[in-house]
Amino acid sequence: MGSTAVRLVCSALLVATLAAGVAPVGTAATPPAITLSVDGTPVDDGDATLVESDPTVDVGVDADRSIRVVSVRVDGTTVRRATPNATTFDESFDLDVASGEHTVTVVVKTDRVTTHEVTVTKDAERPYVRYTAPFETDAYAPPPESASVNRSRIVLSGNFTDVTGVAHLRIVRRTEFSVGSNTQTDREIYTAAELNGSFSQPLFLGVGRNNVTAWYYDELGHVRKHQFRIVVEDTAPPTLSGLSAIRTSPSTLRLRGRATDNGQIQSVTVRPENGESTTYLVEPGLGRPDRTRGRVSFETNRTLYPGATAVVVEATDTAGNAVERTVTVRRTVAPDLRLDPTGTQYVNESTVVVRGRATDGEIASASVESVADDEVVDIATVHDGGVVTDLSVERRLDAPEGRNVTVRLRVIDSAGTEHVVSLDRRLTADTPAATATATPEPTAAATPTPTAGPTATPATPTPARTPAPESDGLTIPLIGVTIPVPSILGASVSLPVPVVGPFDVPVVPVVGIVVLGLGAVARAR
Repeated sequence: MGSTAVRLVCSALLVATLAAGVAPVGTAATPPAITLSVDGTPVDDGDATLVESDPTVDVGVDADRSIRVVSVRVDGTTVRRATPNATTFDESFDLDVASGEHTVTVVVKTDRVTTHEVTVTKDAERPYVRYTAPFETDAYAPPPESASVNRSRIVLSGNFTDVTGVAHLRIVRRTEFSVGSNTQTDREIYTAAELNGSFSQPLFLGVGRNNVTAWYYDELGHVRKHQFRIVVEDTAPPTLSGLSAIRTSPSTLRLRGRATDNGQIQSVTVRPENGESTTYLVEPGLGRPDRTRGRVSFETNRTLYPGATAVVVEATDTAGNAVERTVTVRRTVAPDLRLDPTGTQYVNESTVVVRGRATDGEIASASVESVADDEVVDIATVHDGGVVTDLSVERRLDAPEGRNVTVRLRVIDSAGTEHVVSLDRRLTADTPAATATATPEPTAAATPTPTAGPTATPATPTPARTPAPESDGLTIPLIGVTIPVPSILGASVSLPVPVVGPFDVPVVPVVGIVVLGLGAVARAR
């Protein structure tokens, strides 16, 4: 028994020893837990974080076996190393890094190597702006105190230098202008977002000095502020285009055209070529920056100056530059004739109404007429006695016996030239007076009247047709006798009979006779 006990004890010790040696190997698959916090905020493996200054980094390791090495690296360079020889590790330290994006890696060795890697971006600087228009600067240089341009419409543009990128901008433009003896300030605000590394912002400036303040904000809220002046020096006069002066009546002048300036149009005037009387076509502006006055169009009717054959149009900008053009007055006597296609129509079978108008030019006389097959059916004078420039026409005329008519408006201008416009009309069923009167149907039993004459034969009255009864019967031709058949047997067929002719036979009796005949044939067989 002693030897048996010794064997059992040795076997138990061997099993325990083997179990103790194998156990660590069985748990080696569980990696240590690594935590990395940046300024108190945990950052998971593979994630990123933003900081504005050198951050405080806290590294923690928790393992179920001895931790041999903990190494902290920034962009591949070791900044901390420790050999805990324990199952836990926790250490905090300040990380000194430059502005920009950095990779922080924690390497832990137990029985195997485990890593934890994050991205830390430090943005401690305000954005930089390199201006490209309307002036240019270096990448890190401020804008000039003052810049000059020769137009009011400009584009302020540039490129950004920033770690995280500029998120949005805000620009304020202030311009002082005079109203009489007083000075007022005009202010306009521009904003933009999603800039993607650059910006291009249109601005509208007043003539003279414009104070501009710009703020540029990056993703972390850092702001770069710039202040500068942009002076609009407008030395070019406006331009006039599309000018025309047309005498639309003996006393009326129609003026039209367009004035354009690289700054702002102050006013547009007109005067006779040999006179000093001035009339405004575009009223003077106040001097406030107004983008709508960079290009103005005008079209107006003015009283014609007595004896004038030419007028002078002048445009002035807010900088005092002016341009003038002499325009010859052109006489227009030919009117514009129109017939209303909807209003000109038949009113009954023999009358048509004419509606139309003659405008512009000089109308001395006018008439309307209706024509069929090149023959005048009716004519009427609608104006005679003095020159007018606007004539409205509405007159009824006789229409031809047919259903088609041509309507004409004839106008003679002050120079003696005739102008004609025509319109074809057709009488339709929609015309109230043209609707046909319904004729009553003749009575079915009416007796026709015989034709008069020596050979006239008296007409035999035709008897009225008797409505069919509810149930049909067997009708025998020539004799004219109908044998009633019950309604249930009322269906009939038409049978041709030599000499006698076809007559109707009820279907049910016929079918019965056929069945009886077939039965007889079968029995004979």
